[in-house]
Amino acid sequence: MTISGKARPTISRRGVLRYGAVAGAAAAVSPTFADTAHASGLPRALPAPRPIPGGSQIPNGPLIHVFAPGPEGLTLPFTGVVLEGRDVEPGVITDFNGASAVAFHVGTATGSDGKQYNLETDVRAMEGDYVAVDGTRRRGLFVLI
Repeated sequence: MTISGKARPTISRRGVLRYGAVAGAAAAVSPTFADTAHASGLPRALPAPRPIPGGSQIPNGPLIHVFAPGPEGLTLPFTGVVLEGRDVEPGVITDFNGASAVAFHVGTATGSDGKQYNLETDVRAMEGDYVAVDGTRRRGLFVLI
């Protein structure tokens, strides 16, 4: 498929999960680890996109530029996160034109030792055009896990 005469990059669902999980974990751990992840072959979005304004304040921690879209008033059972409504921003970057997908998974998982664990995930994917922090227009695929 092409956009404006240019070939549009594609990535499989497996690639989204592989790159998203490793890159997300790397970014959460430290910038140094993120540089190491990039050196090992993971794609990097540079210059970085601008985060959405606002978000969720972690008690005694940082502001996370994420909202919880979904049926208003619904509370996720393990984290206690309250979904904020269907018109809440699903993406995590601003100045973005593209597609976003959000999925919350809730259930239990069984470890190899037979122990049951509560499972709750927030998975988001965004693909499209964005304006980077340096003002340039870019195209990218972003995953938050």
